[in-house]
Amino acid sequence: MNNTKFAILATVFFCLGGKNFKYSLVSIDKIIKLLKKHHNIVVKRRWVFQCIRDLIDAGFLSRKSRRGKNSDGSVWQKSSILAFTLRGARFLFSKGVMGAKNLIASILAWIRKKNDNRFPSKTEIITDDLDGSERRRLLDLVEIVTKSIP
Repeated sequence: MNNTKFAILATVFFCLGGKNFKYSLVSIDKIIKLLKKHHNIVVKRRWVFQCIRDLIDAGFLSRKSRRGKNSDGSVWQKSSILAFTLRGARFLFSKGVMGAKNLIASILAWIRKKNDNRFPSKTEIITDDLDGSERRRLLDLVEIVTKSIP
């Protein structure tokens, strides 16, 4: 990784939206201005796009484009959402970037979050209005279904 790519990665990191944000809405023009101001690196738009593409391909960033159509059929486009992957956050931490540890913690907390509402919990499945034998049968069924596959 050359100096420009690392500077772009650091710039995107410091443009995150705050403590709880894991993504950045920074535009390419803003990245160019910040690179010149903080890193004394002068680059063109095309090179920034290429560097971001390389960072995405390396697994350090992910991108979500934001575009759509207005009611009159015209197309609108905003700057892409750049988000850090766990690999990118760990890379920043290995280079000693302050705040990367908090980013790793927030990404891991998001991965490990306990309140995954996609599936019902055991307490939602088993209600209080069942008799003892029916409740035991349902508990046994839940244990069979949720058992890990060897």
